Amino acid sequence: MLRNRVAGVRRPALSLTAALVVLACAVTGTAQATQTGPVDLGTLPGDDASTVLAVNEAGVMVGLSFAGPARRSLPVRWDANGQIMALPTPGGTEGQVRDINSLGVSAGYVLTPTAAVPVRWDADGVATTLQVPPGYHNATAWAISDTGVVVGNWLTPDNHYHGFRWDPNGQATDLGALPGETWSMADGISADGSIIVGSGFRAGANQAVRWVNGGPITELEPTGYSSGASRNNKPGVAAGVLNETKPGPPIPATWDQAGTRHNLEWPSPHSVWVSQIGPTGYVVGTGYANPPKRSAVLWAPDGDLTILPDDGLGAEVEAVDSDGTAVGAFKSKATAWFRNGERRQLGLLPGGSRSQAYRITDSGRVVGTATVATGKDHAVYWTLD
Repeated sequence: MLRNRVAGVRRPALSLTAALVVLACAVTGTAQATQTGPVDLGTLPGDDASTVLAVNEAGVMVGLSFAGPARRSLPVRWDANGQIMALPTPGGTEGQVRDINSLGVSAGYVLTPTAAVPVRWDADGVATTLQVPPGYHNATAWAISDTGVVVGNWLTPDNHYHGFRWDPNGQATDLGALPGETWSMADGISADGSIIVGSGFRAGANQAVRWVNGGPITELEPTGYSSGASRNNKPGVAAGVLNETKPGPPIPATWDQAGTRHNLEWPSPHSVWVSQIGPTGYVVGTGYANPPKRSAVLWAPDGDLTILPDDGLGAEVEAVDSDGTAVGAFKSKATAWFRNGERRQLGLLPGGSRSQAYRITDSGRVVGTATVATGKDHAVYWTLD
């Protein structure tokens, strides 16, 4: 369940300037934790770059190993100790693994000579090609639930993109499109497999949609000019941004398991994007709170806004854990922002000049990339003790 949600209640909004002053003063507070790393996760033999795309609470990571100027990608997995393993690519020579669940089962796709084919890898790395109905093609899997349901997108026989759902029993289902339309995308799924979130098309604009308990596509309410809610957490709460009218300001929001919308505080008329919603309802994103620099921002589960300290230089935030610890990058270095106001840069690899944090687990593992002496990106992790 989402904790500390106070639907429809807002404390008086703190001005953006005041928020920055308060946070600047808080940065000198007591350290929240120590960290180790970065630990270089390396690449497959012969490759020169890698990245982590997902991590579970056990610390098992999945991502890609790259080679050459064409950036040929191979799906890989690292165990909790950082040992790399190539994942099989049945029928193809490259592919991508996009997500991993709590049981260590991952999902992605393989590129064959003629099409993309969805694949599931079990906890031992054994690959299963997901069967696609006749006429459907170029299917890419993007997320997997803890119950083994895989979601992604494919081209229909008449070459329209639709979201799909693949059940562990092997049944594949076309998720369809909004009435009168031809396009949809499935982006994420709840841990229990009951809620799928994604995008549809209506009246010439993108709309946030979801599918519940195998039911038909439904637009997230209330409808407006456009909306997007492609981020979701394990309990099935979605987060994104909507515009009630075409010239209207952006409204960041969450939609709970019942589909009810809860607006997030955003006292700026300028653009804002949502990066991730954490397990307990903390939301992080990036927006023009004080242009021209983009600010990294965090919303508490009740919707209250915090502008993360960036010394007026701008920052990027990518992920957040159950306690509201956010990670991203500040001044080209991976950075963690703690709820007590502390901002901490997480360090570089020897000879490297940049790093970036992409995900954080509740157990304190932060994953991302850092450059090595050659300038190439390597997958890394840090541990917040």
